Amino acid sequence: MKKVIAAMIVMFVTISWPLGGIWGILFSKIIGGGVEEGFIYPIYAGLILLTGLIVGCTVIICNAFQALRTGAP
Repeated sequence: MKKVIAAMIVMFVTISWPLGGIWGILFSKIIGGGVEEGFIYPIYAGLILLTGLIVGCTVIICNAFQALRTGAP
């Protein structure tokens, strides 16, 4: 779970304020687009955060099932 949260924080920092310019310079060639597609970048950030949320919830559910299976409270 800590790794999921750490990955989400690293991607947020990479996309947002401190490293946002580097993100645009380095990855605009890979992601594609220019000024006209600039509105898509926040959607990428949202997808990354949503993916982290899904993985985090899956970890919690799997741990709950394991606890039920072993009989631990």
